[in-house]
Amino acid sequence: MFCTLENASYGDCADLEPVACCAETEGLTLVLPRSTADGAGLTYTGVFRRITLDLSTSLQETGLTARVAASLAARGIAANVIAAYFHDHIFVPAERAAEAVGILSGLSV
Repeated sequence: MFCTLENASYGDCADLEPVACCAETEGLTLVLPRSTADGAGLTYTGVFRRITLDLSTSLQETGLTARVAASLAARGIAANVIAAYFHDHIFVPAERAAEAVGILSGLSV
């Protein structure tokens, strides 16, 4: 789940072991498993599933995020992409995760 905490800084929620976090002017965004967010009493909008692309990507590669997002957008599937050092992770609405995997499996990279 994507949660946000106003006036929080990196490390404030380390005990929640977020999958990812990002400091923004409006607050600290945490990406957490649903059970963790629920257990901590955090609010979130939407339930997402993470799809990890099964290929090593370079942080210098161009166009991958655009191809993934465009393919999913063409079918009306929201995609929140986090590029990490070794893999890209796409968070999609949970109820459309299987469909998204099918679409992404058909992409050539």
